Amino acid sequence: MRRKAAEKLKHSREESMKYWDRRIAHQLKSPLKLEDLVLVYKKSIETNWGLLFKNKWNEPYRVIRKMKNGPYELEELDETELARIFAASQFKKLYPRGKFIDKKEDTEGEQSEDESIN
Repeated sequence: MRRKAAEKLKHSREESMKYWDRRIAHQLKSPLKLEDLVLVYKKSIETNWGLLFKNKWNEPYRVIRKMKNGPYELEELDETELARIFAASQFKKLYPRGKFIDKKEDTEGEQSEDESIN
């Protein structure tokens, strides 16, 4: 009896995952690559009328790892890892205009300038 219930539960979860994947497939045009820049959605702003016209997206983050079954680990541009993981529906890819100044590249450039002075 328990085995049958476990099999039904497993089947139900698999069907639920398939349904969810089909439902959000239009949002996921292509999987994100490592080092892609993304903006994370601020869900808390939705319920706060005082912040109705504020920016609903957090500053850019970098994708550092894709977990099994879809979630992503992100880091700030100064390489500080974020404590939580994010589902793909919680952020969108950032397409910067012109040259995007990366804090990591910027600090490397400062170090090389300092070395050339000495």
